[in-house]
Amino acid sequence: MKIVPLLLFSVLLVTNALAQVQTNASKKAGKIVKAENYLSLSNENGYYVLPHFGMRYGSYSDGSGIQDLSLYYGLGLGFRRQNLSLESGLSFFHHDSSPTYAQGSDRILELNGTGAPYVILPFTFRYDIPTGKKQSLRIGAFLNTNLGIFGFEEEVVRRSGQIQTQGGERLNYSLDLVSKNPVFFKTGIHSRIRVFNSGFLNLELGQFFTLSPNRQYEFTLANNSPVRLARSWEGISWLIGGILPLNVFEKKLNKKI
Repeated sequence: MKIVPLLLFSVLLVTNALAQVQTNASKKAGKIVKAENYLSLSNENGYYVLPHFGMRYGSYSDGSGIQDLSLYYGLGLGFRRQNLSLESGLSFFHHDSSPTYAQGSDRILELNGTGAPYVILPFTFRYDIPTGKKQSLRIGAFLNTNLGIFGFEEEVVRRSGQIQTQGGERLNYSLDLVSKNPVFFKTGIHSRIRVFNSGFLNLELGQFFTLSPNRQYEFTLANNSPVRLARSWEGISWLIGGILPLNVFEKKLNKKI
């Protein structure tokens, strides 16, 4: 008689084990379906959010050995249709300008630049081509136009005082802002690598350039003739960012997947 309960117990254990295996298989299949749905949605045309940060490396000033640098970061909104994308948003540029060296009276004189942050309005046009069966890597090129809106610190329009030369002589000087150009550009290549089946990692290598100097100053030392000084937001840059398709996150929030 003891055999019957043992048989029943064994049947229950086997049944429970089979049910558990089936449940796990169903969950795994469900996760695979979700991942495939996310992947499919991320490949569709539509809007996306673009957080990013990067660095600009400008040229070295003659005689200073210090490089002109910018740290920039921001948040953008883009729209992709097939291989074409348009983006805009807001970026914050922290300029750490290297010293400007002006020659006067056969001496090299140092004028320190400002590191004031600027709010930039970017407009970017991209073209890229998907690769692989799942289109998990997109490679392309971009052209970016940037418009400086305002800075968080008031820009110096006129500055005057005394500068000590290399020979120890102190001379009067004046520095006047002559012209401002808020526009600068960037072009380069980018790659977008799929992560978590629902978004992309965006990597860029580019070159900032200008059509005319962003700032022009007139520098006068003692009784010498004025000298024009120019600053331009140019140089090689890299950027790291994310591509977060809104249709994927809309589905996640609505729990439709």
